[in-house]
Amino acid sequence: MKKISTYAVAVLVVASCGFTACAQSKVSAQTKADQDATKLSKDGYAAIRDISQARLAIFNGQPGLAKTFTNEAETAFEKAQRDDTVFTKAESDLRVPAGKAQPKSGTAASTTPTTWIPVDGSMTLSEDYIDTPEKSAGVAKANKQFKEGDHKHAMETLKLANIDVGFVSEVAPVDKTMAGIKKADQLIDAGKFYEANQALKSVEDGYRFDVTDVDAGPKGAANKTHKAATQK
Repeated sequence: MKKISTYAVAVLVVASCGFTACAQSKVSAQTKADQDATKLSKDGYAAIRDISQARLAIFNGQPGLAKTFTNEAETAFEKAQRDDTVFTKAESDLRVPAGKAQPKSGTAASTTPTTWIPVDGSMTLSEDYIDTPEKSAGVAKANKQFKEGDHKHAMETLKLANIDVGFVSEVAPVDKTMAGIKKADQLIDAGKFYEANQALKSVEDGYRFDVTDVDAGPKGAANKTHKAATQK
Protein backbone atom coordinates (compact mmCIF):
# COMPACT_ATOMS: atom_id res chain seq x y z
CA MET A 1 0.00 0.00 0.00
CA LYS A 2 1.33 3.37 -0.98
CA LYS A 3 0.75 6.36 1.25
CA ILE A 4 0.17 10.03 0.52
CA SER A 5 0.54 12.10 3.65
CA THR A 6 -1.21 15.34 4.57
CA TYR A 7 -0.23 18.06 6.97
CA ALA A 8 -3.11 20.29 8.12
CA VAL A 9 -4.30 20.52 4.53
CA ALA A 10 -3.80 18.00 1.76
CA VAL A 11 -0.18 17.46 0.76
CA LEU A 12 0.65 14.70 -1.68
CA VAL A 13 4.01 12.99 -1.23
CA VAL A 14 5.71 10.92 -3.90
CA ALA A 15 9.03 9.25 -4.53
CA SER A 16 10.02 7.62 -7.82
CA CYS A 17 10.31 3.85 -8.26
CA GLY A 18 7.75 2.70 -5.71
CA PHE A 19 7.22 5.71 -3.43
CA THR A 20 10.00 4.70 -1.04
CA ALA A 21 10.51 8.12 0.49
CA CYS A 22 8.11 10.49 2.25
CA ALA A 23 8.19 14.19 3.06
CA GLN A 24 5.71 16.66 4.48
CA SER A 25 5.02 20.30 3.81
CA LYS A 26 2.56 22.92 5.07
CA VAL A 27 0.46 24.59 2.41
CA SER A 28 -2.06 27.39 2.47
CA ALA A 29 -5.73 26.89 3.42
CA GLN A 30 -8.04 26.00 0.55
CA THR A 31 -10.93 28.14 -0.61
CA LYS A 32 -14.37 26.91 0.27
CA ALA A 33 -14.98 25.87 -3.35
CA ASP A 34 -11.97 23.57 -3.25
CA GLN A 35 -12.87 21.83 0.00
CA ASP A 36 -14.09 18.21 0.00
CA ALA A 37 -13.96 15.07 2.09
CA THR A 38 -10.24 15.61 2.66
CA LYS A 39 -10.55 19.04 4.27
CA LEU A 40 -8.90 19.55 7.64
CA SER A 41 -9.11 22.30 10.24
CA LYS A 42 -6.06 24.56 10.22
CA ASP A 43 -6.91 25.87 13.69
CA GLY A 44 -7.68 22.37 14.96
CA TYR A 45 -4.29 21.21 13.75
CA ALA A 46 -2.64 24.14 15.56
CA ALA A 47 -4.50 23.24 18.77
CA ILE A 48 -3.38 19.61 18.89
CA ARG A 49 0.22 20.66 18.25
CA ASP A 50 -0.04 23.17 21.12
CA ILE A 51 -1.37 20.39 23.37
CA SER A 52 1.62 18.22 22.52
CA GLN A 53 4.00 21.11 23.17
CA ALA A 54 2.32 21.84 26.52
CA ARG A 55 2.91 18.27 27.66
CA LEU A 56 6.55 18.49 26.61
CA ALA A 57 6.96 21.77 28.52
CA ILE A 58 5.53 20.19 31.68
CA PHE A 59 7.89 17.24 31.30
CA ASN A 60 10.82 19.65 30.96
CA GLY A 61 9.81 21.58 34.08
CA GLN A 62 8.65 24.70 32.23
CA PRO A 63 5.18 25.44 33.66
CA GLY A 64 5.12 28.99 32.31
CA LEU A 65 5.69 27.74 28.78
CA ALA A 66 3.12 24.97 29.28
CA LYS A 67 0.58 27.62 30.31
CA THR A 68 1.33 29.58 27.14
CA PHE A 69 0.70 26.52 25.01
CA THR A 70 -2.57 25.58 26.75
CA ASN A 71 -3.81 29.14 26.30
CA GLU A 72 -2.92 29.02 22.60
CA ALA A 73 -4.54 25.58 22.25
CA GLU A 74 -7.77 26.87 23.79
CA THR A 75 -7.85 29.90 21.48
CA ALA A 76 -7.11 27.82 18.37
CA PHE A 77 -9.68 25.16 19.24
CA GLU A 78 -12.36 27.78 19.86
CA LYS A 79 -11.69 29.16 16.38
CA ALA A 80 -11.75 25.64 14.90
CA GLN A 81 -15.30 25.12 16.16
CA ARG A 82 -16.48 27.96 13.91
CA ASP A 83 -15.03 26.71 10.62
CA ASP A 84 -16.78 24.48 8.09
CA THR A 85 -14.81 21.33 8.83
CA VAL A 86 -16.89 20.42 11.89
CA PHE A 87 -19.17 17.39 11.52
CA THR A 88 -21.41 15.21 13.70
CA LYS A 89 -21.24 11.43 13.76
CA ALA A 90 -21.43 8.70 16.40
CA GLU A 91 -18.05 7.28 17.35
CA SER A 92 -19.35 3.85 16.41
CA ASP A 93 -19.90 5.09 12.85
CA LEU A 94 -16.31 6.27 12.36
CA ARG A 95 -14.45 4.07 9.85
CA VAL A 96 -11.01 2.87 10.87
CA PRO A 97 -8.24 1.89 8.42
CA ALA A 98 -8.34 -1.76 7.36
CA GLY A 99 -6.71 -4.01 9.94
CA LYS A 100 -6.51 -1.23 12.52
CA ALA A 101 -8.35 -0.33 15.73
CA GLN A 102 -9.15 3.09 17.10
CA PRO A 103 -6.25 4.37 19.25
CA LYS A 104 -6.59 4.16 23.03
CA SER A 105 -10.11 2.77 22.70
CA GLY A 106 -10.45 0.61 25.78
CA THR A 107 -14.25 0.75 25.82
CA ALA A 108 -16.99 0.16 23.29
CA ALA A 109 -17.45 3.02 20.84
CA SER A 110 -20.29 5.37 21.76
CA THR A 111 -23.42 5.36 19.62
CA THR A 112 -24.32 8.91 20.69
CA PRO A 113 -23.89 11.58 17.98
CA THR A 114 -20.69 13.50 18.69
CA THR A 115 -19.28 16.68 17.17
CA TRP A 116 -15.79 16.24 15.71
CA ILE A 117 -13.10 18.42 14.19
CA PRO A 118 -10.71 16.85 11.64
CA VAL A 119 -7.26 17.96 12.80
CA ASP A 120 -4.82 15.89 10.75
CA GLY A 121 -4.84 13.11 8.20
CA SER A 122 -3.22 11.05 5.49
CA MET A 123 -4.02 9.94 1.97
CA THR A 124 -3.40 6.46 0.60
CA LEU A 125 -3.37 5.09 -2.91
CA SER A 126 -5.95 2.38 -3.46
CA GLU A 127 -5.04 -1.22 -2.71
CA ASP A 128 -5.14 -2.24 -6.38
CA TYR A 129 -2.75 0.51 -7.51
CA ILE A 130 -0.29 -0.69 -10.16
CA ASP A 131 2.59 1.61 -10.98
CA THR A 132 2.96 2.64 -14.62
CA PRO A 133 4.97 5.46 -16.22
CA GLU A 134 1.73 7.37 -16.86
CA LYS A 135 0.52 6.99 -13.29
CA SER A 136 3.93 7.88 -11.85
CA ALA A 137 3.86 11.05 -13.93
CA GLY A 138 0.34 11.82 -12.71
CA VAL A 139 1.30 11.36 -9.05
CA ALA A 140 4.42 13.50 -9.53
CA LYS A 141 2.34 16.29 -11.08
CA ALA A 142 -0.32 16.06 -8.36
CA ASN A 143 2.44 16.12 -5.74
CA LYS A 144 3.72 19.41 -7.10
CA GLN A 145 0.21 20.87 -7.21
CA PHE A 146 -0.54 19.84 -3.62
CA LYS A 147 2.70 21.39 -2.38
CA GLU A 148 1.79 24.62 -4.16
CA GLY A 149 -1.60 24.61 -2.42
CA ASP A 150 -3.53 23.81 -5.60
CA HIS A 151 -5.66 21.08 -4.07
CA LYS A 152 -8.45 21.22 -6.64
CA HIS A 153 -6.22 20.68 -9.67
CA ALA A 154 -4.18 18.04 -7.86
CA MET A 155 -7.31 15.94 -7.39
CA GLU A 156 -8.23 16.51 -11.04
CA THR A 157 -4.77 15.29 -12.04
CA LEU A 158 -5.26 12.08 -10.04
CA LYS A 159 -8.65 11.59 -11.64
CA LEU A 160 -7.27 11.99 -15.16
CA ALA A 161 -4.56 9.45 -14.33
CA ASN A 162 -7.20 6.98 -13.06
CA ILE A 163 -5.70 6.96 -9.56
CA ASP A 164 -8.12 6.31 -6.69
CA VAL A 165 -7.25 7.38 -3.17
CA GLY A 166 -8.62 7.06 0.34
CA PHE A 167 -8.34 9.64 3.11
CA VAL A 168 -7.80 8.94 6.82
CA SER A 169 -8.74 11.86 9.07
CA GLU A 170 -7.60 12.19 12.66
CA VAL A 171 -10.57 13.73 14.45
CA ALA A 172 -10.93 15.33 17.88
CA PRO A 173 -14.22 15.36 19.85
CA VAL A 174 -15.15 19.01 20.39
CA ASP A 175 -16.62 18.95 23.91
CA LYS A 176 -14.12 16.55 25.50
CA THR A 177 -11.14 18.23 23.89
CA MET A 178 -12.11 21.71 25.01
CA ALA A 179 -12.97 20.50 28.51
CA GLY A 180 -9.62 18.76 28.78
CA ILE A 181 -7.67 21.83 27.67
CA LYS A 182 -9.47 24.07 30.18
CA LYS A 183 -8.96 21.54 32.97
CA ALA A 184 -5.23 21.35 32.24
CA ASP A 185 -5.03 25.15 32.22
CA GLN A 186 -6.63 25.32 35.68
CA LEU A 187 -4.38 22.59 37.06
CA ILE A 188 -1.27 24.40 35.84
CA ASP A 189 -2.48 27.54 37.64
CA ALA A 190 -2.89 25.44 40.79
CA GLY A 191 0.64 24.06 40.49
CA LYS A 192 -0.66 20.53 39.85
CA PHE A 193 1.58 19.76 36.91
CA TYR A 194 1.32 15.97 36.97
CA GLU A 195 -2.45 16.19 36.93
CA ALA A 196 -2.32 18.79 34.13
CA ASN A 197 -0.21 16.45 32.03
CA GLN A 198 -2.70 13.63 32.64
CA ALA A 199 -5.55 15.90 31.56
CA LEU A 200 -3.75 16.67 28.30
CA LYS A 201 -2.93 13.00 27.79
CA SER A 202 -6.63 12.25 28.18
CA VAL A 203 -7.34 14.77 25.42
CA GLU A 204 -4.86 13.05 23.10
CA ASP A 205 -6.29 9.64 23.97
CA GLY A 206 -9.66 10.92 22.74
CA TYR A 207 -8.54 11.40 19.14
CA ARG A 208 -10.05 8.96 16.66
CA PHE A 209 -9.69 8.08 12.97
CA ASP A 210 -12.25 8.17 10.18
CA VAL A 211 -11.71 6.85 6.64
CA THR A 212 -13.33 8.52 3.63
CA ASP A 213 -13.17 7.17 0.09
CA VAL A 214 -12.21 9.84 -2.43
CA ASP A 215 -13.63 9.53 -5.94
CA ALA A 216 -10.44 10.31 -7.83
CA GLY A 217 -10.67 7.77 -10.63
CA PRO A 218 -13.65 7.47 -13.00
CA LYS A 219 -14.74 4.17 -11.48
CA GLY A 220 -14.82 5.69 -8.02
CA ALA A 221 -13.36 4.33 -4.83
CA ALA A 222 -16.56 3.66 -2.91
CA ASN A 223 -16.17 -0.10 -2.89
CA LYS A 224 -12.41 -0.27 -2.52
CA THR A 225 -10.55 -1.22 0.62
CA HIS A 226 -7.71 1.04 1.69
CA LYS A 227 -4.88 0.21 4.03
CA ALA A 228 -3.46 3.24 5.76
CA ALA A 229 -0.80 3.94 8.34
CA THR A 230 -1.83 6.77 10.62
CA GLN A 231 0.35 9.61 11.84
CA LYS A 232 0.69 11.34 15.18
